[in-house]
Amino acid sequence: MAGVSIAAGPAADYRPGPAKVARTERPFGGGAGEFRFVVVGDRTGKHRPGVFEGALAEVDRLRPDFVINIGDLIEGNTEDQAQIDTEWAEMQAATSRLGIPFFYVPGNHDLTNEVMRADWRRRLGADYYSFTYKGALFLVLNTEDPPQPKIARLKLFQQYGAEAMGKVFHALQGDPAEARRLFASDPTLAELAEKVQGSENVAFSADQVKMVREALARNPKPRWTFVLMHRPAWKVDSPAFREIEAMLKDWPYTVLAGHYHKYAYDRRDGRDYIQLGTTGGMPGAAGDDPAVVDHVMWISVAEGEPRIVNIRLDGFFDKQGPARAAAPAEAAPANP
Repeated sequence: MAGVSIAAGPAADYRPGPAKVARTERPFGGGAGEFRFVVVGDRTGKHRPGVFEGALAEVDRLRPDFVINIGDLIEGNTEDQAQIDTEWAEMQAATSRLGIPFFYVPGNHDLTNEVMRADWRRRLGADYYSFTYKGALFLVLNTEDPPQPKIARLKLFQQYGAEAMGKVFHALQGDPAEARRLFASDPTLAELAEKVQGSENVAFSADQVKMVREALARNPKPRWTFVLMHRPAWKVDSPAFREIEAMLKDWPYTVLAGHYHKYAYDRRDGRDYIQLGTTGGMPGAAGDDPAVVDHVMWISVAEGEPRIVNIRLDGFFDKQGPARAAAPAEAAPANP
């Protein structure tokens, strides 16, 4: 094959050598309008040091166009400014090492209270916003607008017991259809689930809904729309989110969220609604559940529907070869 040169890229960049090149005749990827980005999951909720940072280092080697998260970057749950500063310094040290942009999406750990929300705005900018990239529209939503009160989990543990709490959280983290079947068969679990979900409500202000409406008006024909948020708003009763969905009803779009530390997929009205697992957050259910996974999501945007693939963090290894894997973290209840 001496003298043969096969360049990765669109056909205009391909120059075969004098010998007949042994290849299929499929078109090259990487066209001018194509792009790729990575979505990372929850880092916090009893984060495991180094996991998120290691994931970003591996992603940087893959050279996507940019990285975006789905919330919960710091532990939060404090009004102590010194603690907030320390946690953000650690987080921003990791994102600053990327050679590509990192877009911040807020989670409940990042915006536990109005002190943290004011700090976010001062430190990073808006806590909900939109942008376009190569013809695709990105809607970054804030499910803590305003910050929501934490669930009184201890009282529910005392009233219903750990086993019932475990069943409810496991169901809410997974397939919505399976959860509905479970709750229909057990009135006590249904009652508990209603209380948990009542404390897990999302909040979208009128101004945020207006932001979405204006973004859609400015961009009437995007090639695709990506909606990113922390809490999976489609799993709770949110009139504001239903209004946002109604605005998007005639658009091709994908919705991405996190929060529950467990991967879940739902297809609604012909669109993908995906709840990511973790990228360093403590596992939220049994360690042998395949949906409890540290991963990043790789999304390729070209013609038609975006292509989505998930990459487990234990699937990466560098040019020196695979190293012995670290012992897996012990599963524990998530702190969403």
